[in-house]
Amino acid sequence: MDDQDKDKIALRIACIAETKLAIVVTVLLENLQQDEQNRVDIYYVLEKVLQQDTGGLERRLVNKIITLAFDQMRESQQVTNELKVAASNTLVTLARCYFNNVMVELHHHLEPPQLPEEFILVTLRNLLSAYALKCIPFMVLTLLFMCYMQKLVKGGRMRQAFCGGKCQNLL
Repeated sequence: MDDQDKDKIALRIACIAETKLAIVVTVLLENLQQDEQNRVDIYYVLEKVLQQDTGGLERRLVNKIITLAFDQMRESQQVTNELKVAASNTLVTLARCYFNNVMVELHHHLEPPQLPEEFILVTLRNLLSAYALKCIPFMVLTLLFMCYMQKLVKGGRMRQAFCGGKCQNLL
């Protein structure tokens, strides 16, 4: 399926979600858990649905999206970077209406003594970039976590992700 077809399908599903948000999100979440081959595409559709006003989404669905996306970003085997990017982008989009929920869960994955996965830091950077004012209440705790983690970061892509999040945090 080409990108144009994906966009058309995503827009059609997003239109249906305008009137049946909970049902559409539930079906998408079920498909994310069952259909391993099309997860990136399903996240793309979910992201389009979440770009609407989702302020009335049930808390259990919000929590399920957050849990599933973070789990897939942290999974190291059998998960491609493309899927991790899609999960991260979905969380950033969800944060438009549920910022505190996403940020609280993100902080759980930043807690020492373990170094977080690369895409946790990428998500942090994107949240800080997209929602700078909403990040202010979380700034002190985020900087404390990052100062501690700075000692653990050794090199490569992880250092790049870490530095991107830290620099974005300081801006």
